[in-house]
Amino acid sequence: MSQGRDAKRGRGQCPPIWASRQTHSRLAQPVPFCTVSVTIRCSERPPWTVLSVGGELDVAGAPDLRQAVVKTVADGCRGLILDISELDFIDSFGIGAVVAALKRLRQRGGELALVCSSPRIRRVFEICDLDRIIAIHDSIDGAAGPRSAPAAAPSLPVTS
Repeated sequence: MSQGRDAKRGRGQCPPIWASRQTHSRLAQPVPFCTVSVTIRCSERPPWTVLSVGGELDVAGAPDLRQAVVKTVADGCRGLILDISELDFIDSFGIGAVVAALKRLRQRGGELALVCSSPRIRRVFEICDLDRIIAIHDSIDGAAGPRSAPAAAPSLPVTS
C-alpha cells in the first residue's frame, strides 16, 4: 500500500524505508561478543581416565569436549569418567557431546560414567532419560569404585 492511502484511511503514515534503516543502523552498535569458555582437564584414575568439564557446555563448548573425547579414546581409553561437577550450564549441544562420547566408547567396547553433583544439571539428564543409559554418580570416588571397573579393551586374535 502506498503511504497516501494509509493516511487517508486514518492509519497514519508509514515511515520511509530509508528512515527505518537509518534508525536501526544507529541502534546497532557493535557489541563485544562475550563467551564463557568451557574448561576441560584430563587426569588418570586407573583404570579410568577422567575428563573434568567446567564452565558452559553449549554450542561453543561442545566441540571442545568432542575433540577431547576423540583424542582420549584414540589414545586407548576404554573407561571414561566425565566429571561435570563444575559445569554451570548445559544445552542440547552439550547433551549431544555426552551422547557422542557414550556412542564412541561403546563402539570400542568401553564405558562412560558421569559425575554430576548439581541437582539442576542432573535433572537435565533425567528429563532426557539419559540416566537410564549412563551411570550418574555423585563423586569421582563413586564412579571409579572397585565395582565399576570398565570392560577390558577387546583383544585382537594373535596370528603367527
